[in-house]
Parts: sequence; C-alpha cells; structure tokens
Amino acid sequence: MRVTFCSRTTSADWGRSGKQNWLASCSQKRVRSLVFLIVFSFALAALAGPQPLALKDISLMLRSGYATTDVLREISQRRVIEKLDPATRSSFEQIGASAELIDVLEKGSFKVDDATAQEAREAAAAEAASREQEAEKAFRTATQILREQRARAAARPQNSGAPIFGAFKDKLVVCHDGTITPADPTALENKKLVAFYFSAHWCAPCRKFTPELVDYYNRVASQHPEFQLIFVSLDRSRYSWEIYQRENKMPWLALDYDRLAEFAPLKELGGESIPSLLVIDDTGHVVASSYEGEKYIGPQNALATLDKIFAGNNSAPTESAR
Repeated sequence: MRVTFCSRTTSADWGRSGKQNWLASCSQKRVRSLVFLIVFSFALAALAGPQPLALKDISLMLRSGYATTDVLREISQRRVIEKLDPATRSSFEQIGASAELIDVLEKGSFKVDDATAQEAREAAAAEAASREQEAEKAFRTATQILREQRARAAARPQNSGAPIFGAFKDKLVVCHDGTITPADPTALENKKLVAFYFSAHWCAPCRKFTPELVDYYNRVASQHPEFQLIFVSLDRSRYSWEIYQRENKMPWLALDYDRLAEFAPLKELGGESIPSLLVIDDTGHVVASSYEGEKYIGPQNALATLDKIFAGNNSAPTESAR
C-alpha cells in the first residue's frame, strides 16, 4: 500500500541531519509514550534569521505543496548554497519541479559564495546539534515526570478521564454552521477514548483524508458516546485553521489555535508525518496511531484499531513508547 503524507517541518527545521526522511515526510522526532507527556512543557527554539537554502530544503518545499512562484521568491530572498547537479535534477523532475526553477538552480543564479555557503552549513549543523541536546533533555525530564505520575496514578483509582483530559478544559472550540465558538467545558467528561487528529489545510493528503474522517466520525460518534475527536492544527495561520474547519464542516472539537503552543509535547506524540491520528484512553495509554513502530502507514491504521475496539474487541494492544 502506498501512503501519501505531508511534511510538518518548518523552515527552521530544514537544516536537520540525515536522520530525517526527506523522501515524502516532514520530520519531527516522534516520541510516542503515555499522554502524561502533555503536562510537560517543551519550549520551541526561536527562529533564527533566514539562512541560505540547501537543495534538500527546496525539495521539501516542493513536496509540501509550495507553488513554483513561492519557491522562486524564497530563493531570491534567501539565496542557495549549491547548484543543481544532474542526480538531484532527476529527483526534482520526479516531484514536479518546473523547467524555470530547474534552470535557475542549474545556472546558480542565486548561489552564495563558498564562504557564505560553508557558514550556512555550519550554522545548520550547530542548530541540529542544539536541538538534539534539547530533545534529549526533554525526554529525560518527561520520563521522570511520567514515572512519578504513573506511581501516583497507581495509588488511586482513575476517575472518568479527568486526570488526563482535564488539561484541555477551556482550550477547546467547535465549528458549527461556519462559526467557531468555545466548546462546552464538560465536552470531555466521561470520555474513554479521545483521538487527536494532526492535520493542516496546506497539506494535500490531509485535505483528501479529512472528508473521509468526517464521514467516519459522523457514523460512529452517536453510537459511541465514550469517544471524542480533537483537531490539532499544524496550520501556519489562524486564518488557514479557520478556513480548514469551515470548508470541511468539521463536527468535532479543536484545540484553539491561540493555545496550540501550550501543547507542543502533544504534537511530538502525533508523529513525524501528517495526516496522523493518535488515540488515547482515559488512563493515558496510546491505543492506536498512524504508525507501526517507526513506520508511518497512515491514519487508516488508527481507524481500523478503533473499529475493533468499537466492535467489542477491547484487547487491542496498547501502543509501545518510541
């Protein structure tokens, strides 16, 4: 089965190391564990000044759906550190790069001098190393918090999902008849399963999958009141976030765009690629996702697991931490 998915990487992430899969994904280090990580605040590094672009950055822009005019404008403003070689040209042609763009890159019209290019590479390497250190520190801290919270949870009975889903109270909205309003503060009370939908309007595979998810949700929501779904946006503006919900008449809850920064660890749990579904239960365990191990196979994987659970097969395995 061929799975199509989108990049989640921002311009500041494009200089990361070869650990990332640039073929069709937008990488962020995915840490799938218990949802207790939501309570851990992971500070995002501030964006540095724009650096010259590498060819892999331009390739990622094309795969993410950027128009040629937008890519050319970015190149003219930031310039590039290398010319297009024959091998890379072939890959650019395969992803639909225009003849104009290929010509500009081959001629090196916007190539910086060698010294500037080397500085850009060193800056990218330093940023990647810094992010690796931050991620490692965050993981160690989150692991300790997780152990402490699991120990406390083991000492008391679980209570209607409140210890887990209470973090979202007053941070949720709902789109009804094209109007986005605050959700009922009790919307997650007595919920046993919550699916987090990581998606964005700019992502073509997301736009294709979302109507399918709307149909699925409308079919199962009334039959399974213990289930709820929350949209976690990867959009780049509040306007796009609003348009995406209105165009698709999303019937579920959504994290308020202005509160998304408070849930950076939740985005990490969502995985490297979108569209992505992450389903957790009221004890904080991941019960379904868009992944098998480290491999992205698509949100249909999570829906298939949900179908089994809804059918009464509650022995579906809990997702292991990654």
